[in-house]
Amino acid sequence: MTEAGILRPDGRRLAVRFQRTYAAPIDEVWDALTSPERLARWLAPGRIDEVVELDFGDGGMVTGKVLQLREPSLLEFEWHFADETESVVRFELSADGEETRVVLDHRALDTRHAPGYAAGWHAHLDGLRDEVGGGSGSWDERFRAVLPLYQEQERTLR
Repeated sequence: MTEAGILRPDGRRLAVRFQRTYAAPIDEVWDALTSPERLARWLAPGRIDEVVELDFGDGGMVTGKVLQLREPSLLEFEWHFADETESVVRFELSADGEETRVVLDHRALDTRHAPGYAAGWHAHLDGLRDEVGGGSGSWDERFRAVLPLYQEQERTLR
């Protein structure tokens, strides 16, 4: 299993933070985060530029606006999903030679949905690794494998 995220309290809500290292230069990882064609392969069809539109199909649509953008090191945006509280996603990238360190922080998550978001991001970040490194894998299998880990983390925070 790749590096797990950590759920933590965020006021009356929860947040999840991941730190991953990818065997790809920072410009390559940035392109995978912001190119619609590449974004569709590891996250969802859509776009992240001045606005966010991500179509998860039957899973729903995410919209929002970009709050901070500093290419190729910072991307922060609103996460609006129907019938859920608004939250914020932040990607911080830093170069380490030919590798890239990515910190993903999704904050202001409703406690009911936080384990699912944590498992979802875990699976998507594994997909990002595939995108920049040429691997392959199933999002559904990854999600199911790690969901119990994040459910247990959430239980310990109650």
